Amino acid sequence: MRARDTIPKLVKNNCERWPSRTAMCMKNRGIWRKYSWRDYYEKVKYFSLGLISLGFKPGDVVCIIGDNEPEWFWSEFAAQAAGGIATGIFVDSIPSEVKYIATHSGAKFAIVNDQEQTDKFLEIKGELPSLKKVIYWDPKGLKNYDDSILISFADVIELGEEYEKTNPNLFEQNVEKGKGNDGAFIYYTSGTTGLPKGAMLTHKALINTAQGFVSRYPLTEDDDLVSNFPPAWVGDSFFATIPHLLTGARLNFSEEPETIAADTREVGPDFVIYGPRQWEGLVSEIQVKITDANPIKRFFYHLFMPVGYKVADMSFEGEKPNLLWRALHGVAYAFLFRPLKDKLGLGKARFAVTGSSVLSLDTFRLIHAVGIELRQSYASTEAGFISSHGKGEIDFQSVGRPASGVEVRLTEEGELLVRSDCIFSEYYKDPEKTAIVMVNGWCHTGDAVHINENGHLIFLDRLEHMGELVSGTKYAPQYIEGRLRFSPYIKDAMVIGGKDREFVTAIVNMDFAMVGKWAERKGIPYTTFVDLSQKEEVADLVRQDLMRVNSYLPEAARVKRFVLLHKEFDPDEAELTRTRKLRREFMEQRYKDLIEAMYGDKDSVIVEAPVTYRDGRKGVVATAIKVRGI
Repeated sequence: MRARDTIPKLVKNNCERWPSRTAMCMKNRGIWRKYSWRDYYEKVKYFSLGLISLGFKPGDVVCIIGDNEPEWFWSEFAAQAAGGIATGIFVDSIPSEVKYIATHSGAKFAIVNDQEQTDKFLEIKGELPSLKKVIYWDPKGLKNYDDSILISFADVIELGEEYEKTNPNLFEQNVEKGKGNDGAFIYYTSGTTGLPKGAMLTHKALINTAQGFVSRYPLTEDDDLVSNFPPAWVGDSFFATIPHLLTGARLNFSEEPETIAADTREVGPDFVIYGPRQWEGLVSEIQVKITDANPIKRFFYHLFMPVGYKVADMSFEGEKPNLLWRALHGVAYAFLFRPLKDKLGLGKARFAVTGSSVLSLDTFRLIHAVGIELRQSYASTEAGFISSHGKGEIDFQSVGRPASGVEVRLTEEGELLVRSDCIFSEYYKDPEKTAIVMVNGWCHTGDAVHINENGHLIFLDRLEHMGELVSGTKYAPQYIEGRLRFSPYIKDAMVIGGKDREFVTAIVNMDFAMVGKWAERKGIPYTTFVDLSQKEEVADLVRQDLMRVNSYLPEAARVKRFVLLHKEFDPDEAELTRTRKLRREFMEQRYKDLIEAMYGDKDSVIVEAPVTYRDGRKGVVATAIKVRGI
């Protein structure tokens, strides 16, 4: 493994092995543009040399912000080849968030996608004394920008080509000097409990994590992957980019974030990994389209879905369907499941995976019912790839067996500890927090986990988020929230309880588009999100879903009261992280009055909300948010 112990060495190795084979495909103006491994290698090489010519030194940091496009990854690998470290910023980050990461990481160079991201850095450049250059790869709209800090990606490539003439073999020497234990990437964690922490991962940790994943999900150079996770998130490296480098599988990029679904269908990937929200979105889309479909399609859907559920449940129980059920499933597959999989872009998928947070069990069953073998996986930025289902061992209540080379154990409190070669090395510039998480070689995940008799891990919740009521009854907020999100009418929810409380409550976010369509079909008039959210008919609609979820729970852990919020949870208001996880402590403080009302004797709380009317006028509406029982 000496020749493949860093990410740039993987790029170089693949160029030597498959120089003319397609490595990446990017859709541009409706046409798929292909890049061979030689193209790939040369982009990384000359961009790396260009950075060096601009003053980049070993140990320096580049921050990258932009959509999933080849230049994002070429930039990352180029910086690493020069002995540097990359860090990513989510595309929807506001300037203050960009400033925090650029300042904390000490970034010397910023590599950005387009005019929007360029403007963010120009707005704060005076507050970033370490920043030398802002390098953009999409020049649209930047023609008349004359700031000396700006330079194009293409110009940096040209600088690299010139620099090689006076420094031959420098790039190859730099790549060879790289070591597995060198820092590769600083991943800023979600910051669910405060400011983001920068987790430093080495080349060794990233490659070992991806190898563990590939051993569970075998890929080859003939397979296609779709790059759809934010590259600033560690999941992209674990489950897409580094597996692509290890196996030679083609990495495909959609034209725009809005065209991912259509472009995925064109690619027909052999392997798909989505987060729970994306899988739940697909299920919601199926349900909505069936609701709007013609009577014949609805008839076939309702005729054949029970067959899919029956065969899926047999599979979960380890039973082999008899001849009758196999025959029925064959007919159902031909008439319903195959066309449906094709519509979802999953017609060729051998593997489908979910991860990041708890997936609704109802969603899991439906995906299996249509013939997609969806497996749970479990990973974290700090601990790497921890566990997943193997083939033929699906247990939808678990997140699978520990990955190869991963040791796990539980503390008395039920916290999962992990030890492996995939673990992060430190929190950047924060030795105190590093010492709390890393103890004697064991990584404290902070997750409450149970290990069942089959050796599978059952993820319950974050240890700090496991609820306990005054009666001592335990409840898992994420479990309840995940099941609520299965509803096409519920976009999000936050479950509340506590040691000083007697029962569980919930703040529910309706899905405005879906509930709006439902209201129009029912002839229910409304004006704004605020108005619709407080309709009694909408409360009854949501109450049905809460009752459905309650039916799965012990009596003492059921949701007793709820409110329908007057707005969506918003990452720009710090209610969600950029990966759309709830910032619970902040939310409980922000909605303190609502929460107290649910546990008190009030039946409503007055809140003020900004609104935009259909004619464009803006205003503020004071609304009584009603507290409702179940």
